[in-house]
Amino acid sequence: MTAMRPGFRQDIQGLRALAVVLVILDHADIGPFHGGFIGVDVFFVISGFLITGLLVSEAERTGRASLLGFYARRARRILPAATLVIVVTVVASILFLSAVEATGVIQDALWATFFLANFKFASDGTDYFQNDTPPSPLQHYWSLSVEEQFYLVWPLLVLLLCVYAGWRARRSVGQRSLGPRVRDLGVSPLVVIVGISFAFSVSYSTTDPVAAYFSPFTRAWELALGALVACLSTRLILVKRSVQAMISWAGLIAVFAAALLYNGTTVFPGYAAALPVVGTAALLAGGMHAAGWGPQRLLSIRPMRAMGDWSYSLYLWHWPVLIIVAEAWHPLTAWQAAVLMLLVVPLSALSYHYVENPVRRARIFKGRKLRGVLLYPAVVLLTLPMLAAANTVVKDELDGGGPPITVSEFGQTQPQQDQVAALVQASVKAAQDGYEIPAGLKPSVLDLGTDIPDLGKCQYFEINSDRPLCPRGDTDGDRTLVLIGDSHARQWVPALDELAKRYGYTAYFLIREGCPSSDVTPWMVNGGPSTDCEAFQDWAREQVEELQPDVVLLGSEANRRGFATDDGDHVDDTDEMATMYREGMEREIDYLAPHTQRVIVIGDPPAVVTHPGRCLSERDATLAKCLSQEDKVSLVFIDSLRQAAAAKGVQFVETAAWFCADGLCPSVVGDYIAHRDRTHISQSYAGFLTDELEAQIHLDPAYVAPTGQPSPSPGTVAANSTGTP
Repeated sequence: MTAMRPGFRQDIQGLRALAVVLVILDHADIGPFHGGFIGVDVFFVISGFLITGLLVSEAERTGRASLLGFYARRARRILPAATLVIVVTVVASILFLSAVEATGVIQDALWATFFLANFKFASDGTDYFQNDTPPSPLQHYWSLSVEEQFYLVWPLLVLLLCVYAGWRARRSVGQRSLGPRVRDLGVSPLVVIVGISFAFSVSYSTTDPVAAYFSPFTRAWELALGALVACLSTRLILVKRSVQAMISWAGLIAVFAAALLYNGTTVFPGYAAALPVVGTAALLAGGMHAAGWGPQRLLSIRPMRAMGDWSYSLYLWHWPVLIIVAEAWHPLTAWQAAVLMLLVVPLSALSYHYVENPVRRARIFKGRKLRGVLLYPAVVLLTLPMLAAANTVVKDELDGGGPPITVSEFGQTQPQQDQVAALVQASVKAAQDGYEIPAGLKPSVLDLGTDIPDLGKCQYFEINSDRPLCPRGDTDGDRTLVLIGDSHARQWVPALDELAKRYGYTAYFLIREGCPSSDVTPWMVNGGPSTDCEAFQDWAREQVEELQPDVVLLGSEANRRGFATDDGDHVDDTDEMATMYREGMEREIDYLAPHTQRVIVIGDPPAVVTHPGRCLSERDATLAKCLSQEDKVSLVFIDSLRQAAAAKGVQFVETAAWFCADGLCPSVVGDYIAHRDRTHISQSYAGFLTDELEAQIHLDPAYVAPTGQPSPSPGTVAANSTGTP
């Protein structure tokens, strides 16, 4: 293939088309390209290459790099379509999604507007409590945010290179022309950026993989490598055409290999990102003047170029269409997703021709750099009032409601039945009878997602960092209580904190999300055993040995992703996991029992099938529709804990009756929303259960067991609650 005319390479448009198609196929779960997410990395390398090429060419031509001109071009290129998709997505979310989901989209839209979406989603991703929520229709804006953050910084570095190159030129030859000096001077700092960022990516991807995925610091090397190819272009063009063609084919094979071999369990970006990133860089480097048998000819055919032209709009539109349709109606089959994505193509073409191009080529901006830059504040001034109005509309939809559910009206109280169990039964009956959703729910539906106990600086999620101890409860108390476990132990913090204050216990909550109190190694979301969880479990045992607490409470859920064997194999069969979970809890009790007076295992509440927040915020929401079945798998793991406690003769707290009756679980108990999501209970309801929990675990030192009932002490099992598992 002959060299492309200066400033334009048709093969890059084809490469853009390939990248966006891979992303779409992965997101829609079509075909074997489960690693299609690497298309985003291809875009990063292309962006670094093109932007740097434009900047250094301008610097070499004019002796300077115009920041105003650069940001004006970026604004005209990026903002029109990005803003349109944000606005349409917010409106569609209000129309077709629940109020909770719509509120989340509005919040995400705010972050996306300021090109900070990657930080928002990194924060959400590291919070284990967010794992039960559907993906945001604006989640794909994280990559756009990373690019914009790069665009903010890199031109400033090029400007500094211009200043330095000009200074050297004047000193050496006494002239203002920079020639190729900016391009040459950019090589060394780019090599440093690539090296440091890649090393950080490898390290961070193993310690906090979800946050690493969205971080600009783990992705900087990908953009910088593209920039490096641009700076080396004058040298690369001298390479033999046949060699360039071979390099290009190797690069294309690398990209396809990554798309085929990778999947959601791949540790990414980390080392794995090197394959598609270096492959893309090879395609760009080899396309300077490749022989005719190189892949550039294929990438430059008209359909590929057209798809490349539309690639930005395709990327913006495909994800919200996919997510909103799936959430509003039903999960999509592969063929339905394929048809839907085909419909996105003409939508993207229209967006390109009637939104992107008209603004980019508008005469009002020609020669007016400042006007282009002012698009940024103009978008903010347009979007913020819209988002505020949208938020008001969503909140107004949730106004109204009836009085709380009461036992006196719907109760079927049985002898010796505790009050909460009776209220749960009444709430099931109220739902079945079509009772109105109570007003003033606690927490409110919109606050449900954040109704999580605060652990302050003792979150214990950071890896390889100091783990402080945060005394809670009665910090001057002469007794000590320790709670160990994951997010399902964390949900009992409000009740235990109050009881510790009430009865003079200094409380320590040793909680790490995703890390069960059972002596098992969970399988990480991105694949592989969680050695970090193992380290935390060891540390928690050490604290118990040192503190010698009066009471140790254990609470957790079995990791649905599975466990790792001692050999590092993955076990995800439910029955096998249940056995490992039980045996692990028995080992944990054996570890802890010699260092405390009492070990108590808190039974996990049954998970529910229906997500309460989404259900209660739908337009046609009723208590009947939000009455959920118990999740049967969760019952298997709860029974594993029950068996472990019985085998070791320690107390097991039955909690099922506080949430479900006869296999049915009401979303609203009285006027409390019981579950925060499908698997976690709300902080508000946990506080409501304080006295019920105390009636089971008996932290009051003055407690005397009734005649015929064993006192809670080592080697005895306290009486179960009246609930059924």
